[in-house]
Amino acid sequence: MLNDNNKKFAVSFLLTGLVLGLFLTWQFRTEVPKGGNFLVDEIDARKDLLKSFLDEQAYLQSRIVFLRNEIEKAQILIEDKTKDVNIDILDKLKRKIGLSVVEGEGIEIVIDDSPVASREGANVSDNLLVQASDLRDLVNMLNAAKAEAVSINNQRITAQSPISSIGTSILINNSYISPPFTINAVGDSGAIMQRILNEALLPSIYKRSKKGEVRFKAEPKAFLSIPIYNGDLQANNLNIVK
Repeated sequence: MLNDNNKKFAVSFLLTGLVLGLFLTWQFRTEVPKGGNFLVDEIDARKDLLKSFLDEQAYLQSRIVFLRNEIEKAQILIEDKTKDVNIDILDKLKRKIGLSVVEGEGIEIVIDDSPVASREGANVSDNLLVQASDLRDLVNMLNAAKAEAVSINNQRITAQSPISSIGTSILINNSYISPPFTINAVGDSGAIMQRILNEALLPSIYKRSKKGEVRFKAEPKAFLSIPIYNGDLQANNLNIVK
């Protein structure tokens, strides 16, 4: 027979066992989650970030290709413009040194010996003949009036064109030139005529012209053609440009 103390202990042990059994049974019946959502979210975020990076990279690559094409177009355009500029500079240089025909408006000057003078005679007065110095004065006047190109009897006059005389003969570009002397100048006809008609700038020619010792006239022309220089070209001061 159990005494009272033993009965109380047995009852307490039984109740404790029952409560523990119910607790364990509830735990085993509860569904345990297989895993948290944090890892899945992180993977999705990484996938989105990677996709965004790849999309941006593809855009930048296409942008680089586009900009390269634009740079190539700009380079071609610059090269074309540079070629045009170089050709324009070359054309201007050729015009200055007489290596190209120059056409346009300008003036025509005709200066001739006196009708009673002869260059073949033994006794010839210099005042009755057009001198090389007269032609040089006229050419200098035309250059001062900014004529683009000048010729005398179809001989192109350049900075190195000699206008000289041997006896009564006149040589231009080392070629014999006989009167009458026709001087053509392409340029602003109004500005050139203003200088040519100024008697103070050509005193000797106008003085002799009024006396009938030489014949002299100048008139504007709507169109003139100045030929290419056909004299010797001096290349002493030419250098190769790299």
